[in-house]
Amino acid sequence: MGVQMQAILFMAVFAAAWWVAGMVGGHQFIGLAAIGPLVSAVMILAARARLKGEAPADPADRKRRGRVVGWASALEGVAIFMAINLLKQNGLDAYIFPAVAIIVGLHFLPLAKLLAVKVYYLSAGLLVAVGAASLAVGAADRPFMVGVCSAIILWITCLTRLAKAPAPSAA
Repeated sequence: MGVQMQAILFMAVFAAAWWVAGMVGGHQFIGLAAIGPLVSAVMILAARARLKGEAPADPADRKRRGRVVGWASALEGVAIFMAINLLKQNGLDAYIFPAVAIIVGLHFLPLAKLLAVKVYYLSAGLLVAVGAASLAVGAADRPFMVGVCSAIILWITCLTRLAKAPAPSAA
């Protein structure tokens, strides 16, 4: 699997997760929860068709990218775990979705720099902004707002990566 396809696959899966979490966590429009996974599946299939024949990454580059993503994701996971536990222990459950969105956004910064993917700077800023802006809405509406907006941001990031991906050479 090529670099572009792998990135789109991961982001589309997490976009679907954000969508479902927003629908279910917000106790709104639960019947529409399936739309997120459907959009992500269509996006993955479209990317697969568009990137068919994408050359796999050079083994050394693949290893470097794996380390960068691994470290950024590990730190993100630890930060999310700690934030959720601290917020729950202090009765601040209403701030979990915003905190997670901000942490996910910040996780895009080292990826943008170390993987040289400029659109990740925009994704980072938008995710942090969504997390912060959600504090202006009622606690009951935060999961819905954060989940749906985060999913849309990740889908747009996928589409941007796909649009900027060089067309694979026909073999």
